[in-house]
Amino acid sequence: MIKSTEDANKYYQVVNQYVDEYVEKWKIKPNNLKNYLLGNKSRLVNFLERKGLKEVTNINQVISDIVDDRIAIFNDDILKFENFKFFESEEFKILNLKQCLYKGVGSATIDHEKILADQFDCSLSEIDITSSEKHEFTLINNSNSQRDIVIYKSEEISIIKENLKDYIFNQTYKKSIELDFGDTNIDLKIDIKDFINESDFKNKIDILLNDNIKKIISSILDMKVYKSEDNFIFTK
Repeated sequence: MIKSTEDANKYYQVVNQYVDEYVEKWKIKPNNLKNYLLGNKSRLVNFLERKGLKEVTNINQVISDIVDDRIAIFNDDILKFENFKFFESEEFKILNLKQCLYKGVGSATIDHEKILADQFDCSLSEIDITSSEKHEFTLINNSNSQRDIVIYKSEEISIIKENLKDYIFNQTYKKSIELDFGDTNIDLKIDIKDFINESDFKNKIDILLNDNIKKIISSILDMKVYKSEDNFIFTK
């Protein structure tokens, strides 16, 4: 329990360290921390349990304050040069669409296997993990036929959407538009970054993704949508 200023300072220092470790492990930029860490209750609970903080009263507020502080610093462009280079390194960038499907999402667990066992009415022994990082499984039935499967929980789909928004924005941001002067020899271009607003742009993309997320993931995986309610399941 946080009873004094001294206790608060101690926990703020500890949580700061843990958040640093989380950012480094998952290669997450500060402005995405809220979606990755705080946007999902079970993910936050797991984080607190792993760090032995679950029973600390008001620890959620400590984490929220630290995350908000990181976001404010990042968005206000007051990062030191070393930190700027760190967050702009290749490790923190989403370089292709496939990375959107697993960056920051976390590895598949036994819970994913249980969902598949229920969905396909089979035993866990009939389900093999192909890649826990990419949530890839293989279902082998009694006739020895195989079915390749990818599964995401709804909260993982939310993270994938954030990844897609970042990827689409970054790909669009670095492009330029050739201005149309008709039948003239004038060749002028304008950089999209000079007039695009990141927040407005991502809000528009968010609406488009809501309506098309199944189709997009299905296309990236080259798989069919098997189910897309509480959990998203894709199969060959």
